[in-house]
Amino acid sequence: MGELTENGVENKEDKLTREKRKISKLAEKSLIKGDLWFLVDSRWYQQWERYTTNHLCLLDSQDKSESLHPGPIDNSSLFDAKASHEIREHLVEDADYKLLPEQAWKILKESYGVIEDQTAIERKVVEKGEYIKKKVIEIYPLKLKLCNYKNKEALVVKKYSVTTTIDELEKDMKHSLNIPKHQDTRVWNAYLDDYEDLSDGAKTLEEYSLQKDQMVVIEEINSDGTWPYDAERTSSPSTSCNGSATLNKTSGSGSYASSSSYRLRNNRQTPGLCGLSNLGNTCFMNSALQCLSNVPVLTSFFKNDDYKRDLNLTNPLGTKGRIATEYAELIKTLWSGDHSSFIPRDFKLAVGQFQSRFLGYQQQDGQELLAFLIDGLHEDLNRISKKPYVEAKDADGRPDNVVASEAWQNHLKRNKSHIVETLHGLFRSTVDCPECPRVSVTFDPFCFLSLPLPVKRERSVECTFVPVDYDEDVVKYKVTVSKSGLIKDVCEALSELVSIRQENMTATDIYNSRFHKIFGESDQIRNIYEKDFIYVFESPADATMLPVYMRYSSPGGSWYLFGQPIMVPVSLHTTTHRDLYKAILRAAFRYFSNEDLKRDVERMLRSDYDDDVMDEKENSQEQEEKEENLYKLFQIKAVNSFGTQEQKVFEDTTEPLKLSANLYLSADWTKEAYDGHFTSQWLGMVKTHESARPGNVKKSPSGVHLRNCMELFTSKEQLGEDNTWYCSSCKKHQQAFKKFDLWMLPPILVIHFKRFSNTRWSRDKLDTFVDFPTRDLDLTDFVVNPAAKKLEKKRRCYNLIAVSNHYGGLGGGHYTAFAKNSVDKKWHYFDDSSVSDSAEERVVTKAAYMLVYQRQDVESWSNEHPDRPFTFMEPMFSPRAMGMIDDVTPFNFNTNQNSQSNEDVLNNNDADDDMDTT
Repeated sequence: MGELTENGVENKEDKLTREKRKISKLAEKSLIKGDLWFLVDSRWYQQWERYTTNHLCLLDSQDKSESLHPGPIDNSSLFDAKASHEIREHLVEDADYKLLPEQAWKILKESYGVIEDQTAIERKVVEKGEYIKKKVIEIYPLKLKLCNYKNKEALVVKKYSVTTTIDELEKDMKHSLNIPKHQDTRVWNAYLDDYEDLSDGAKTLEEYSLQKDQMVVIEEINSDGTWPYDAERTSSPSTSCNGSATLNKTSGSGSYASSSSYRLRNNRQTPGLCGLSNLGNTCFMNSALQCLSNVPVLTSFFKNDDYKRDLNLTNPLGTKGRIATEYAELIKTLWSGDHSSFIPRDFKLAVGQFQSRFLGYQQQDGQELLAFLIDGLHEDLNRISKKPYVEAKDADGRPDNVVASEAWQNHLKRNKSHIVETLHGLFRSTVDCPECPRVSVTFDPFCFLSLPLPVKRERSVECTFVPVDYDEDVVKYKVTVSKSGLIKDVCEALSELVSIRQENMTATDIYNSRFHKIFGESDQIRNIYEKDFIYVFESPADATMLPVYMRYSSPGGSWYLFGQPIMVPVSLHTTTHRDLYKAILRAAFRYFSNEDLKRDVERMLRSDYDDDVMDEKENSQEQEEKEENLYKLFQIKAVNSFGTQEQKVFEDTTEPLKLSANLYLSADWTKEAYDGHFTSQWLGMVKTHESARPGNVKKSPSGVHLRNCMELFTSKEQLGEDNTWYCSSCKKHQQAFKKFDLWMLPPILVIHFKRFSNTRWSRDKLDTFVDFPTRDLDLTDFVVNPAAKKLEKKRRCYNLIAVSNHYGGLGGGHYTAFAKNSVDKKWHYFDDSSVSDSAEERVVTKAAYMLVYQRQDVESWSNEHPDRPFTFMEPMFSPRAMGMIDDVTPFNFNTNQNSQSNEDVLNNNDADDDMDTT
């Protein structure tokens, strides 16, 4: 029990403080299998946090304190508008919803209630993964289409946890499709006009890689003991594809017995031109796989089983060879020439088992998948079984080439694999202390060159202008402002388009029929996120703008928000009830659908300043009665800032109302008025100015060049306050200056553009066009190793061989790939299971997300010896190679690396003559 006031009432401050502390603690509790957790709208939760946190400091301002009250829990924004019982796709934790355990949900529900007729969104904690078990809250259960083989048209749609076993699914299907419990049945996964036998009842839906909206068929045995599908299959001819090649459902080799592919019976495919079917939001994986698959020196290594010599089954950091083996089988299928497309079920399952982030079927980041795959392959093929402890050393004034050589050799003591030799390079990192002369120089290995994009200093803001005059249109505009600017700057830019002074504007963020935020002119533009809906209201200079919610009553007595909320101009000291009522009618006028009502309201509004209308009104008792009826359409109430908690009803008196600038109001319309007078197309009434039309968006004609990204990456920058560096000389943390440089580059260079920006409350993507060369990429100017420029052109220049593309925004985007096939020497476009020809000039687009470059000497070797490994897979500019730069004799290397160490592979004999072909 909290402390009591003089009136014996529990101190509200103490109650709210305890409530916040308890809810926050419960929200951090560990996940327990089988527990229920609940989704709560993030904005409602933020409002609750503000209310419980700021209540004490706002007690002196009762209006503002009560306006922060969040009211009943309202999750309406989380539900799909087309299917109100289902939540929207691509919801993001924290940005869209907060997860709370059952006990916390009950506390909030008891204290604040829930919007009437709204279903609680509860989700269960499940345990995913075959080898690595991880407890997760299953936000999106798997939706399946169920049917009986006898009647495939009669579908039943149900949702299941991915941990549901086939036995459990079969039992539920019998119940849902009215099949007797003891009837002998079997279950099939229907995919691409064929069937996959789901015969292992103990396996889960996850293990069978079933995807969203997958059709699952249950088949009943015939009375004679035969199965309908078997009889149909033996009597039906093979399915033809495009009238030429006949397709048979087959299995891949090795561990891919359960994965489906389509074998071309008559026409062979060019090896490598095999699509990957989308298993449900797995385009990110397909794109990354096609890029890596088209690296010849890696593909031949796996296709020819060379990887088996290095398979490390005891490395605790690896997957006991599972990832390497699954990838090898995938490569063999893609490059067999027997398949036009392939369903990578087993590979997807293996990835999810060892990296829980890729469990399920949510869209993920292609670069993160590729990074996991490359690291997994490396650890599975690491020739170092027991990694020694290696102490990292600073330069301490030693020459760069000595420190670099030491760093690379230390790296090789713990990491030695075909992946390292192919994809790893070396950075030089320089850190300068701002207070003392200390300079720290270290060298670090890298696998990706992750480049920042030059960020535009300006941004476009879409905003909708709402005039005070009810007969003027509401218009959507798009203005360009400085990213570091203020809300005032948005209004100033808008004022040039609408001819209204910036001082006479109030900017708001409207969300789900309510004001999420009413901006002050000094608020920063960074508080506006891409998904926000900004409405700017005209506000007369001599008035205060008050926010008003539009609500209507339900049969049960609850109030529902509808349409767009409005802002009305008032005088805080002289406004009467009828003045306020007319102001709300004036603001809502444009949304009325009833022409008779619009005529009566317009007459009433005009009578305030039109003498002719007033004289006409005085001579008409009927008009007077109509006006009185207009004052009965709705009630005016004071509410909380969410529009869900009533605080006061304003009575119809002639005395000025007690109003304050912090007040939120509601116009509570009767159900009859709501049904009979309002349009249902509120958003459709907004006109679009030419500035906001897609065709008029200003785009940079040339974008930026890859070199601009490199210059930004290698520029010196000061560390932030939350990322300080400890200076051993000053004995304290400093905001030091840091600079990256390239020391040596690998034979295969993977470049990743940092297009995505993620913060707790916002997500953004940079669509900047980056112009990159498809041939003769030379980054020597950015390599600080002085020996780099002595290398011949083919040992320092790169040609592009693959591009991973990302189209669209976050969550709902799509990945594809371009790749140059090493067999036909042509470019192709990979879009999941579809493969089509492309031209080299078409691969440079603003969708480019990852680039794969191959060094020209590696490409020359691969072209001449497609089935033999490259003779020298150390990164160029490696410390060991640098010692030989002055040798006039060209590099030629022996590849019999099984019998020789890496240090012995160098010789001056002709490579073709000395090649060991075993």
